[in-house]
Amino acid sequence: MLIGRPFGVPIYISASWLLFVAFITVQFAPVVASAIPGIGTARFLVAAGLGVCLGLSVLAHEVAHCVVARRLGIPIERISLSFLAGHSALAHEPETPGRASAVAVAGPLTNLLIAAGSFGAFTVLPSGSIGSVLAAGLTWANAVVGIYNLLPGLPLDGGQLLRAGLWRVTGNPRTGTVGAAWSGRVIAGATAAAGILLLRSGSAEAQFSVLWALLIAAMLWISSTQVLRQQAVRDRLPGLSARSLSRSSISVAGNLPLAEAVRRAQEAHAQGIVIIDDEGRPTAVVKEAAVTATPAPRRPWIDVATVARSISDADLIEASLSGEALLMRLQSGLVSEYVVVDGGSIYGVLATADVARALAGAPTAGQPQLAPGASR
Repeated sequence: MLIGRPFGVPIYISASWLLFVAFITVQFAPVVASAIPGIGTARFLVAAGLGVCLGLSVLAHEVAHCVVARRLGIPIERISLSFLAGHSALAHEPETPGRASAVAVAGPLTNLLIAAGSFGAFTVLPSGSIGSVLAAGLTWANAVVGIYNLLPGLPLDGGQLLRAGLWRVTGNPRTGTVGAAWSGRVIAGATAAAGILLLRSGSAEAQFSVLWALLIAAMLWISSTQVLRQQAVRDRLPGLSARSLSRSSISVAGNLPLAEAVRRAQEAHAQGIVIIDDEGRPTAVVKEAAVTATPAPRRPWIDVATVARSISDADLIEASLSGEALLMRLQSGLVSEYVVVDGGSIYGVLATADVARALAGAPTAGQPQLAPGASR
């Protein structure tokens, strides 16, 4: 849910954030009742207020990242808040280890400043008041969040600092990413182990702490694993090229019977069919799914153009395009097949499914050829 666009940056809150507030309310209500005798059911309102304040603390954490990133000239795409976490989506990663460190450290420092301010308020507010209870909760929570986020493992901000340090030492950002992600897995395991050890006390508070620890550990493990998978995708980017991933194709006129077009493709061992005009320019690309869905007995009686999608210059891709530039080019479109051209001549057909398989590390060679009755 979009809640606003301060400074032009959209801020989104997921439904799980409401679950976070509910979780804090249930956990903190007994603490409020103990600190303020006779408060009754109002303890739930105070506890919910703390949940909202903690959510705002997370938002302040993310805004701090964005402020520093903007001062370094990095555009901000959005801020997202969800259960147990916030995320600032930058248009691109910082270019140097020093800039990456500056962006990373801003968030935890903000939480520690909030903790210091809350502690100052706690010392002057009347003991046993609602204000003092909220100040104590904010102090403890922000101190924990700030310190824990400085632990050296991705996706924590301390992991970003470790990544920047390894990047500076080795000169290779990949080494920093992989090292910090594995460190994140170690921290996730240590967090889960620490939570399980708390079970020995047997108290209700310890049981809540164990639940928190296991939730955080699971989030860290999943996120660090995702970082490793994303790095594996980045490692494959240099090997992506429109030329190498293109399927061989034939060019035909739009009024050719579909059966004949498929026969020619089979004879030429081609995996794509491009429709051209009288001057040899590509005007449409045959949709593989539409060919497959057309029964073989009907194919002699319909033109190949009936199972094709018209294309424009936006659907033409240069064979020389590769790596991240190719991926960004495909992300700007919403079609499943592109016509690859080389020096103005048709080189082949590029299927986005083949690119996805290449990014996933799956083989793309040996694609089934268009043939009568063929199915995928």
